[in-house]
Amino acid sequence: MLISVHPGRRTASLAAILLALALTGCSTLGIGSSPKPDAIYDLAVPTAFDGVAKRSATQLLVPLPSTSDALATQRIAVRAGGGSISYLPGVSWSDQLPPLIQTVTVRAFENSGRVKAVGKPGESLAIDREVIVDIRAFELDVTGSPAGHVTLGVKLLDERTGKVRATHVFDVSRPAASDRPKDAIAAIDQAASAAVAEVVTWTASSL
Repeated sequence: MLISVHPGRRTASLAAILLALALTGCSTLGIGSSPKPDAIYDLAVPTAFDGVAKRSATQLLVPLPSTSDALATQRIAVRAGGGSISYLPGVSWSDQLPPLIQTVTVRAFENSGRVKAVGKPGESLAIDREVIVDIRAFELDVTGSPAGHVTLGVKLLDERTGKVRATHVFDVSRPAASDRPKDAIAAIDQAASAAVAEVVTWTASSL
C-alpha cells in the first residue's frame, strides 16, 4: 500500500531529521559544552605589620596599579631565562592582577589600623595622600631554583600639592617547593603578602 505524504509535511519531516542530525553532531564534537573551569586562586591579605605602632590621621587613596600587558591579566606568569614569560596552565587569579593588588593593598591598610581611612577612587574620601603602585614583577621565577617573585614600585603623592613625597621599590622572593602550580602559587602569594605588608609599614612611617 502506498501512503501519500503532503509536500508541506515532507519538508517539515526532513527539517526535523536534519536538525536532529546536527544536534547529534554538535554533541559528538563537544560544541556548546562548557569548558573545564580553571582552578582559581586568591591572594592572602597581610594582618601582621612591624615597625610602626602609631596611627596617622591621614586618609589614603589607592588608585588602580599600573603594570605591563603581560601581567595585566588573571593568568599566572612564569619567567624563564632570557626574559621570556609564559603562564601556568589550568590556573588563574581571582581577578585581573591590577585590581586584585589594589584590593589587597586597601584591605592591608585597613587591617593595619595605621591610617584614618583608605579607599579606591570614587569612594568620596577627603584624600590627603595617594599610594601609587607599579607592579614590576609578579611571577614564578624559574631562571634558577623556583621562587615566587614580586616587585612593587611605590610613590607617595601629596594630593593637595601634586608632589611626590617619597618613593621606594619593594622586591621580595620566596622559594617554591617545586614549579607545580600549587607550589608556585603558594610562593607567589607569600612574596606578595610580604611585599604589601612592607608597603603599608613604609607608607605609615612616611606620613
